[in-house]
Formats: sequence, C-alpha cells, structure tokens
Amino acid sequence: MRVLFQPFAAATHVAAQVPLAWALRAAGHEVRVATQPDVSEDIARAGLTAVPVGDPLHVAAKMNPDDTDLVDELRDDAWLRVLDPGELRPERLTPEHLHGVFAAWTPLVHRNTVPDRMIDDLVAYARDWRPDLVVWDTMSYAGPVAARACGAAHARLMFGLDLVGLLRERYRHVLGRVPAELRDDPLEEWLGHVLERHGLKGPGRGFDEELVVGQWTVDPVPTSLALPVSLPRVPVRYVPYNGPALVPGWLDEAPGRPRICLTLGLSFREVVGGDPASVGELLAAVADLDVEVVATLNAGQLSALGPLPANVRAVDFVPLNELLPSCSAVVHHGGAGTFLTALAHGVPQVVVPARMWCNTPRAERARAAGVALTCSPERLTADRLRAMVVRVLEDGSFARNAARVRAEMLGTPTPREIVPALERLVSARRTPGRRGA
Repeated sequence: MRVLFQPFAAATHVAAQVPLAWALRAAGHEVRVATQPDVSEDIARAGLTAVPVGDPLHVAAKMNPDDTDLVDELRDDAWLRVLDPGELRPERLTPEHLHGVFAAWTPLVHRNTVPDRMIDDLVAYARDWRPDLVVWDTMSYAGPVAARACGAAHARLMFGLDLVGLLRERYRHVLGRVPAELRDDPLEEWLGHVLERHGLKGPGRGFDEELVVGQWTVDPVPTSLALPVSLPRVPVRYVPYNGPALVPGWLDEAPGRPRICLTLGLSFREVVGGDPASVGELLAAVADLDVEVVATLNAGQLSALGPLPANVRAVDFVPLNELLPSCSAVVHHGGAGTFLTALAHGVPQVVVPARMWCNTPRAERARAAGVALTCSPERLTADRLRAMVVRVLEDGSFARNAARVRAEMLGTPTPREIVPALERLVSARRTPGRRGA
C-alpha cells in the first residue's frame, strides 16, 4: 500500500515519525513524507522521500513574530491560566476554559502553521498520488483533510500525551448539552470551511470528529502514563531516532562516577526560541557534586556562560539514544523525545518543564509514576535543583520505577510488529473503487 506521512514542519516532529516510516518501507510499502520545505533535508537525511508542500513555514518566525512579542505572551501566567491546553485539573476544565483553548489555538497556532496554501498543495498531491493511508501529526490538520479528499484511511501518530483527544472528548460533552443552533466549535468552523473549499461537504465528506482525532491513534506513550482517552488506540514501542550522528569516542569509556545528562532539547529553541531555565543556574547547582555532567549546549548558550564547572562536559550534540544508557539521571525540559528516550533506557529524570503543549502534564505524570521529580522554571533555584538531582541518584525507588516502565515499553509491539495491524485497519477502511481495492 501507499503511505503518506504528514508531520508538523519541525525536525523533532519529523524524528517522531521516522521509525514507523522505516518499518512500513521495510515491509514493502511505498512511503513518502509531505510537509513544508523547512524540513525536507531532515526527511531526506532519514532515508525517506520528502514531498515539499506549501511555502516555507519558518516556524520560529511564525511563533515568535517581532511585532507581537508572542514569546512573552506564551510565558505570561495570565495567558496560560486561561488558554493552557496542558491544564488537566478537572476543576479547571470548565466549559469556558475548554472553549477558550480551541478558540485561541485555532487562529493563533493551527491556521498559522497549517496555512491554506500548504493544505491546498497537500490535497492536490494526495489526489494525484492516491495514498491508502495518511499518518499525520496531531499538530497538523492538513493530513486528515488530504485523507478525506482522496478517500484514504488516516491515523494520528502521537509524539506526546494525547491532549487533543482528552480535551476534545470533554469539549464535545459540553457541546452536547448546548442546542445545535447555539454551538460554536472553532475547529469545526475552520476545518469545515477548508473541506468545503475542496468540494467536501455532506455526510462522510464534511466535518466530523475524525478530522480532529483520526480514525485511530498510534501512540508511543506507555499505556501506564497515557491520558485516559477513549479513542481507538494502537500502542507502539517508542524507538528513539536522533538523526544522523557520530558517536564520540569518550562514550566508549564507562564513566568513573555517576553521569548526568543535562539537556534543554531542540524543540523549545526551534519553535519558540530561548531556554526554559537559566543554563548557568542549572550548571551551578551541580558543580560541587561528585558526578560527571554531560550538558548539550550550542555555541549561543555557551557564549553567555563563564568558565564551566570542572565536572561539566559541554557538547553541541550527542545522540541521546547512545548517551542515556550510560547515565544515572537526566535533567531536561520535558520534551517528548527526551522524556520517552529516558523511559526507554530506564533513566530517572529531573524535569524543569518548558511551558509548551504537554510538557507540564507529561512531567506530572512522570512524577506520579515515581520516575521523575519536577519543578516549574519560575520556582527553580540552584539549591532546589541540586536537591532533586541528589534525591533521584540516592533514592533507589526512582531507578526501580524507571526500570518498571522500561519493561512495559519493551513488552509493547515495535513499529515493525504493528505493521500487520495497520494493514488490517486500512483494509477495513478502504473506500470502494480506490486503486487496489
């Protein structure tokens, strides 16, 4: 069958889709990856076929425009209290909050990062190439629109917690209590207009909830940590992909003392810019501990620092999948790739979550599972971070709980092992009269 992957146009989102794309190719299926040109090289370097659609997104500029100070707004507590999609406390999920999330994120984020030109190009390409399955990123609604336009089956491939699934279930419950003529669903209004522009309206062709949550969801988050969403779900083992890289020679040598990885990840700098916490404070917090710190810092971060502590090794990039097996703990920003890679290797975590999407609820679920300690950036001090690092190193429960989650992940089907399930699901959804039907 033909499979079209449709990631959000950021390198970290492409990386989340690579292992399943490889698995489908290895099983003999045709695979292509379509999104804005920004990440075409990342797709090609992964050995996959890139299909550029639309204009370059320049995601950092979209999310950080000079004339609106959007970064300051994203970090503003008042804005977050009202519109934070990561707010999961039941008492805060009022109808007003739920509506506010979709009313804000639809025009500010989704319509900016998935513009009309990109959707139009993707629909035209899908109608021409005729994929049997579209695998799309939960941050990019161009994928399900293209699938609907060409009659393909479609599925979301998650990179983190299913916030959209959970919030949509609760929002639809709220809307169900409102008379039809008074309902106001920002996502439905936007996607409905998009579908109509491509001649798609009426039962089975116009808007329905599948356009938001997929026909099913491929989910790499361990079931014990996943959100309680009642949607069709295909669990898959998380297989880390860090892009092309060389393993440095020093990694061949076993560390002589506990090794800690400190990383603030690519996603925060790539999408919003800056770091969620002071790098200098983080390094100062562990300077006097009998540990080896491997800090992934780029030239810009290093230029703002003075001399590094003697126990710190700074590297611009090292593949986490190769580094973390030698680590006793990891300090990070809560990004999905770092979080899942640490779980895959059974490494206890200290999370200082950047306020992006599901970083905070992800950190909270890790804390509740006993695999991590967490602290918000605004409450972080050197003493607090030092105490958390010491605790995860000395309290054996964190390593035991991390080993338990690792065992759960190892018992989850790999991307290769779920290919037959995807084939069956696609066959059941195949539109009569399609190529190969």
